[in-house]
Amino acid sequence: MDISHAPASLGSLPTPIGDWPRTRATVAAVEYIEAHEPAYLVNHSIRSYFYAARLAGLTGLSKSDYDDEILFLATVLHDIGLTEVANGTQRFEVDGADAAAEFVMRHGLTEAAAEIVWDAVALHTSAGIPNRKRPEIAYSYFGIAADIFEFGVEELHDIFLDEDFLDALHDRYPRLNLRMNLTRAVADQIREKPAKFVPWSFPADAVHGLYPELPLPGLGQIVANGPWAD
Repeated sequence: MDISHAPASLGSLPTPIGDWPRTRATVAAVEYIEAHEPAYLVNHSIRSYFYAARLAGLTGLSKSDYDDEILFLATVLHDIGLTEVANGTQRFEVDGADAAAEFVMRHGLTEAAAEIVWDAVALHTSAGIPNRKRPEIAYSYFGIAADIFEFGVEELHDIFLDEDFLDALHDRYPRLNLRMNLTRAVADQIREKPAKFVPWSFPADAVHGLYPELPLPGLGQIVANGPWAD
């Protein structure tokens, strides 16, 4: 599935970063998110792949130990649920997982590959679960977490000591106020579609933080209104 070229707009990446896998599906995925996501999400999604691949290498994995195309597709498509093209009635991670799985199958990957992508996208905000799954799922989570929170696995500090890597990555894909923009995008979806709200989740934290006046239940309210006396 490898192709020998990509659209000129994608360019070649600075040497300290390396390159991302060029296949028909991965190039189509970049074009897809560029068409539907704001620039801060596009940049975050692509940076997440480079963190994921670097972390995998730091923990001793080579690209023979995982499918690099699937890792790229999972990281690059992980926030598609925050766009109108995939904004359904489920929490954004699940809407995104459904859209990502459908996308990769439409672009020639197998159902088994689509299932891995689905898991990686659906679980990317679920701490403590993805790290127990196969490498494409685990390192998607670690790469995404690294880009947002600057943590992932114990070797992560080595990345943040590599100033050439960081400078090249952020120069090519600027952060563009990622954390606030991402939090607002998640919260705004729930404000517009309260049925997407899920207690005890990253989206719940986002909406409670930005829109505390919304009548969405917290843990105390749910427990207080439950059927058990204790």
